[in-house]
Amino acid sequence: MRHISKVVAAVVFVATPAVMFCASGLAVPDVTVGRNLEMYASVKLPEAAPQSGVPLTVTSDDPTRLLLSQAPDQAGSTSITLAVNSGLVNSPEFWVQGLADNGSATYHVTANGLGTAKGKVTFVPSAIVIMGPFKAPSFQTTPGGRPSKLVLISATLDSSMKVSQEQLVAGGSRLTVRIENSHTESGTVLGESAVTFMGGASEAATYFKPAAEGKATLTPVPPPGFRASADYASVVATVEKPGIAVAEDLIIGKDLQVSAGLALGEPAGPEGVKVTLTSSDASKLLLSTAEDKLGSGTITLTVPPGQFTANYCLQALSDTGVVTHQATAPGFRTRIGHTQLAPSGVIVGYSKYGPPDEAAVKQRIGGREERSFYTSLADSKKNPIHVMVWSAYLDSGLAADFTVEALRPGVSATVMLKSSDPAVGTVESPVTIHSGSNRAASQFTPMKPGKTVISIDTPSGFATPKNAVYVPAFVRD
Repeated sequence: MRHISKVVAAVVFVATPAVMFCASGLAVPDVTVGRNLEMYASVKLPEAAPQSGVPLTVTSDDPTRLLLSQAPDQAGSTSITLAVNSGLVNSPEFWVQGLADNGSATYHVTANGLGTAKGKVTFVPSAIVIMGPFKAPSFQTTPGGRPSKLVLISATLDSSMKVSQEQLVAGGSRLTVRIENSHTESGTVLGESAVTFMGGASEAATYFKPAAEGKATLTPVPPPGFRASADYASVVATVEKPGIAVAEDLIIGKDLQVSAGLALGEPAGPEGVKVTLTSSDASKLLLSTAEDKLGSGTITLTVPPGQFTANYCLQALSDTGVVTHQATAPGFRTRIGHTQLAPSGVIVGYSKYGPPDEAAVKQRIGGREERSFYTSLADSKKNPIHVMVWSAYLDSGLAADFTVEALRPGVSATVMLKSSDPAVGTVESPVTIHSGSNRAASQFTPMKPGKTVISIDTPSGFATPKNAVYVPAFVRD
């Protein structure tokens, strides 16, 4: 039964007690233990216990420095009795409790017919160390943020007074650790700044509740019998204004729009939070509270109480340049997002394929290459066949589904389609992509077996893409 766990892989570790074989044949471990802490041990027989089992008596040779316990949560005593059951070689684990922080002491194990063997216990200093969330030495939070977990750990110290090994607090004891706070204005430690360890545990937790901007150094005060560690002796809580996340690194085509969202670094308070968004150039980029509403240079969004997010829309009026928009709110850090403006165009494809995807475009599959589709006269009688036109921004002449964007309010696109061989198949024309949408469907009607190419004319006000402006259609019987 092991109760000790690794804390920091490179610093705090679990050691296995060294085993010393004695003339009696009993293998008795040597143990290192911290003051007021405990470490497990186990005795090994020279051979498996007989059917009647083997009773063992374990006795401390110096009860003023060393006690023994049968379970990690039990108080120590001078002597304990263990039973090695039939067929087993190892005894149950027992616990060695240290009452000193230097020097050593011995204990002896007696077994009928096997004589007596001694084990050595080395005493080292112990400490209570502290770690923040994710067991880090420092952490950041905000004035209205949720309480942050603090973890206190009992451990032994090496000769340089650095953390060596996590060990349990000695069973039967109760340890109260007070935490000093260098700046209570920034936040407080819950539980009146005190944490309690119960015997048999190596960890205890509490929480830091932030209150105002600033830095607070939180340091556990060594209880009687413990030392101050040279590392992990304190944790620093930095309380700062929360941030605001906004849409960043977008590319938007002229007369197109993109839905976006903002997120607060902490939940809105009881009155909610009003966030003001401002475009750096309203002649090129507008902001709107809704997709069906033409935007303006400045808008205000309200994040409801207890919530983090709100939605908005960015609408492009130009096809060149980078425009920023800024988010501000009382009690929050200002945030700026960047938007690249690009030309916009209209592309076409078979409706079931969707627009070209990013990978296909970059691999020249479905970009400049043909994305043919096949149908039959029989299929057309069962279900209508459609090609689709999409509005998209154009980036270096490529268009893919990650570029497809809706038309902004006040703008529509009427698209002319034509079939290279109407005797093979006809296509509905024109079709209109309405504001707020990024597509329109055109019905293709097969007439006879053969091939025809469906193409589009670039609507007024849009640029002509270098790909996805035609789609071959093959008609079978």
